[in-house]
Amino acid sequence: MSEFGENLQFYRKQNHMTQEQLAEKLEVSRQTISKWESGTSYPEMEKLLQLCDLFSSSMDILMRKNAADLEIKDSQGYELHMEKRRKNITIGITLLVADAALNQLLTGMGWREVYLNPLFFGIAIVAILILVVAGMQDDVYRKNHPVIADFYTSEEKAQFEGKFPIRIATGIGIILIGALIAMSAENFPVWAGIKEEFYYGIFLFLVAGAVGIFVHTGLGKDKYDIEAYNKGNDKSVKKENEKVGIWCGCVMILAAILFFVAGFVYDLWDICWIVFPVGGMICGIITLILKLRSNGKE
Repeated sequence: MSEFGENLQFYRKQNHMTQEQLAEKLEVSRQTISKWESGTSYPEMEKLLQLCDLFSSSMDILMRKNAADLEIKDSQGYELHMEKRRKNITIGITLLVADAALNQLLTGMGWREVYLNPLFFGIAIVAILILVVAGMQDDVYRKNHPVIADFYTSEEKAQFEGKFPIRIATGIGIILIGALIAMSAENFPVWAGIKEEFYYGIFLFLVAGAVGIFVHTGLGKDKYDIEAYNKGNDKSVKKENEKVGIWCGCVMILAAILFFVAGFVYDLWDICWIVFPVGGMICGIITLILKLRSNGKE
């Protein structure tokens, strides 16, 4: 029996399907499935892609590797890893936004730039390092565990799906409250040594909290989508993700250059932080465009 035949039989039995049931899904005969599993014949590319989608497997694993050996039974390991990743990425991203908020808050309280700038860069460096470590740990885990069995029950998924819209609505509500504060900053009372930037800082702190909710909730949804996890380890998908990473890396490097030029050359430290959230939005647009192009090719 070929590697492909063994993998096909493994996936079919794991999904509690008979040869007849699989044949019906693929619109072929039962004898065709039997020949595939025995290694006497192979499916055409269209059927291979259908099998990859049906069993949430990559082409590389289906054709060349031992799917049974790669199938991870240690669900606890996946849960712990994804929760750790979720926590670290949430902390890193929230800290970046909160860093800008703290900068505005302290500016409004009259802090001098000579103290603000080192504090700003120090917090930003810590946040970036947290994100880098989280990304590297995730890469290592995915290389060691390319395929995960979907162990979550339908009740667990339904319970999270019920909380999902509430959490997103909460985040939106926090941002709207913050926007109201920012728009009314000029009308709020100020006391000795306090400027209106103080209220902009409060607005950004609320945004940081909302962003934290969005990221934590989104990564929670990502955790339950094990099918997407398995597909994400496909080489073609990884290549697409690398493109996203390169483009977004270039955007954020450009944002950092603009930040330093605006700060050191034009002394615009009070507003130049805006390049980072703008860079983040541009990265989001780039990611969306590349994903749409990828889907169009498929």
